[in-house]
Amino acid sequence: MLVFELPLQICFLVPVHSCYVSGRIAHLLDAALYKGKNAEGGSLRPQDGLFRPYTFDHPYPLEGERVYRTGKVYTVRIRTISQELAEFFARGLPGCGSDWLQVLGAELRLIPRYVLERVHTLTPVVVKTKQGYWRDQMCVDEYEEHLKSNLIRKYNYFQQRKLSGDFPLFKGIEFINRKPVRVAQDDISLLGDKVSLTAAGNDAAQELLYMALGTGVGENNARGCGFLGYRFR
Repeated sequence: MLVFELPLQICFLVPVHSCYVSGRIAHLLDAALYKGKNAEGGSLRPQDGLFRPYTFDHPYPLEGERVYRTGKVYTVRIRTISQELAEFFARGLPGCGSDWLQVLGAELRLIPRYVLERVHTLTPVVVKTKQGYWRDQMCVDEYEEHLKSNLIRKYNYFQQRKLSGDFPLFKGIEFINRKPVRVAQDDISLLGDKVSLTAAGNDAAQELLYMALGTGVGENNARGCGFLGYRFR
């Protein structure tokens, strides 16, 4: 498995507040995928309800007033574990745009595989429960287990394997935010968290966390949630 990163240079045509930008970028990627074709001529449109093999972060630099300015060039990173998708985005996104955004250019690169010491969320990680925000429903140990089981389900789905969960994934977890972070998602708002995770050193943990660099952690990754920064040993 390899993780591909595609930094996009983008320019906003109108001022956009940061709380709305992830949803708009997600819609731009959706539109490209719905029109796209793979090498066999089949549709690249993802199936509803299934995991998607990509995620993205917020455009940077972020302005102090949290409003992206008209005419200024920003960078947003897309990551994916699909080489086909990475090459499609690199080929098809430059020159695309809408009435609020123009994609100027992109350069595809590979994230190397070294031993991960720590990962941290650059965009809030969202954990969904039937009753809403997780802190009202589970303890921190259960939250960690939810993140782990979610990554295992993604791995088994994408790799067509049956990885069990009998290994430690994290040595520790630290919450960066003092209160829940509000995440705008289309016409609703979810609550998420910024976390820093110390990686376990076993092979299964390293494989899962490397994958997570390209898929994100938690839910709603194709809507810009759970995008990871990382530090190698």
